[in-house]
Amino acid sequence: MSQESNNKTVKRGMAVGLLGTLFLFSALYYMFPKITQEVVLIERVRLGIECLVFPSILFLATILRVGSQRYGNPSEDPTKVIANSKGMAVDLRVLSNTHEQIVVFAINTLALSVLLPYQYLSLLPIYSGVFVVGRMIFWLAYHNNVLWRAPGFALSTLPALAGLGYCGLVLMLRIFS
Repeated sequence: MSQESNNKTVKRGMAVGLLGTLFLFSALYYMFPKITQEVVLIERVRLGIECLVFPSILFLATILRVGSQRYGNPSEDPTKVIANSKGMAVDLRVLSNTHEQIVVFAINTLALSVLLPYQYLSLLPIYSGVFVVGRMIFWLAYHNNVLWRAPGFALSTLPALAGLGYCGLVLMLRIFS
């Protein structure tokens, strides 16, 4: 395949991820029950922390996957052999990217739990679920066709971009008002 063809595949994947993100957030937001009254700060933070559990379980699964592949082979000592197979090399890359993503996800989730109007707090569990689905798609695609990891990447990154953009805007408005 040519670079141009690869670029088209990645762009299509990002478009699929964008459409998937918009569809999932919209559909699930209208399906899930809404919070109908203001919530005290501790309950907001509690919701934010609860929404970190399943993404953290997925992150732990990637850690355990890599760790279990180190047993009984030269990669037991990662200073000598980082990965003893292509699959393990892919899992290490997924782990590294998921580590980056989960830091942003956690900060974003907690910021949104405090800064979102109460009417939109039901977006937090949706964000958590979409993040997990996105990371799983990313992981599976990385193993099967590396170019098609883009939809999973988009599912976990685009909501972070939107959420952090919103939080940044709210904070800037507070500073200047």
